[in-house]
Amino acid sequence: MTVHYSRLPYKSTALALIFSIFLGPIGVLYASVWGGIIMIALGMIIISSLLWFPILLLWIIGCIISVRTVEIYNRRILQLITIKE
Repeated sequence: MTVHYSRLPYKSTALALIFSIFLGPIGVLYASVWGGIIMIALGMIIISSLLWFPILLLWIIGCIISVRTVEIYNRRILQLITIKE
């Protein structure tokens, strides 16, 4: 069975950012499943504190993690394509 690396789907950085902005920690699931699970667990703890600054910080960190993870994912796919061709 041959894997066609050029057909692997890229993830959209803009979509990752939009999901993270509107959905917060749940939006990180688009970029990384494990990252999303960790952010949701942290989010449940931080949001239950009802303090606005930690919640805002969680949202911003979630956006950064989401965009960075998608960039790393896309870079790995691009490396696989260039190595195989």
